[in-house]
Amino acid sequence: MRHKISSFGGMAKPGLNIIHYLAILSLFVLCMILIIFNNGLMPLLCLMGLFFGGRLGIRILTGHSSNGIGILKNSLLVILFLGAGFTCSILRTETNYYYFLTRTNTLKIKQDGEWVLIHNADRIDVNEVYSNPSVVVQRIDIKRNQKGILGRALNLVVSQKVNVFIFKPTNTFYLVADPNNGFAPLTVKEANTRKESSFLINASFYDPLNRALGEVIYCSKQYQTKSSSSGYFKVIDGVPHAGPRSVFDNYSNTPQYSCQAHPSTMKDGVIFQYILDNSFAKWRQRTYRNLVGEKADGSIVCIASGNGGLLDVREISQLAKLLGVKHATLFDAGIALQYAFNSPGYSMEFSAFNNLLDAGSFVDKVGMELFRKNFIQRSPVYIGISLNE
Repeated sequence: MRHKISSFGGMAKPGLNIIHYLAILSLFVLCMILIIFNNGLMPLLCLMGLFFGGRLGIRILTGHSSNGIGILKNSLLVILFLGAGFTCSILRTETNYYYFLTRTNTLKIKQDGEWVLIHNADRIDVNEVYSNPSVVVQRIDIKRNQKGILGRALNLVVSQKVNVFIFKPTNTFYLVADPNNGFAPLTVKEANTRKESSFLINASFYDPLNRALGEVIYCSKQYQTKSSSSGYFKVIDGVPHAGPRSVFDNYSNTPQYSCQAHPSTMKDGVIFQYILDNSFAKWRQRTYRNLVGEKADGSIVCIASGNGGLLDVREISQLAKLLGVKHATLFDAGIALQYAFNSPGYSMEFSAFNNLLDAGSFVDKVGMELFRKNFIQRSPVYIGISLNE
């Protein structure tokens, strides 16, 4: 029987061909799985390097000839990798995979290094990611018990995250929007182009025509009147405040900035009973959440879901209470959630769904009809902060 000449100059056994192809296939499948859980250009390039480098190593180990692996095949593989990476980045699979796992079990957080049910916790472990005199950035790890093998395995290797930003009141606070264009919705990158900021997070809800809902005061000019929503973020005399409507009863001056959303969740460190009761079905949904609150020292706290950080309204309110928040309200989130932090020492960006590819008004219209969401996520009003470092 004739054998192929190996790349070493020796003979490649026929049985090694099977091992070679199985190894290549396994490496390819592994890289595709890793692309699902690692979105973005740099992870994609690293995984392409892993595959093509690993394939070369497998050829050498098995003595398999490279004949037949031409430019066309390599080009098709590159296109396949680029297509998979682009699709996963648009769909944000590294965070949205969690929608396919069990979300009905009670939330667990870490207290003194041990996982405990959130309603049994009286303090919470946080991981400090970055700090300077103007801001502290923290991460909270959360999880829920999973029933399936896949869910249990993912719980061991992938943590679900909630990001916390604590800003001193001495920073500069404002809203970012496009009032001259009818508050046309913006992605977080577009909002940062309008006004370069250290932190931006989407705020106001919007209707099917992408119009902001609730009160909007921008640069001391009122563009929209109050709605029935119970929560506000306001900048009054240059000082930021967040919380329920009643917090602002004692303020008479016109705000420089104001936006409105719901539900307000706590006042004076006490979570409202209707929040604890999870009174509405939408509040009980475990999805991306966005809470803005105020501490006793005037610091503004933004608590926002990160990768896999799906919460209901009560759970994010309980996190806020454990973090020492005094007043708080929720703002728009779900797949609309997007925010960005940028400082000389640390930067990060999060979006729950596509905020990169604009597929046109027709696709957005179909998405709005079917899901009440556009294909590309844009918001009409952002809360913006510039650090006074």
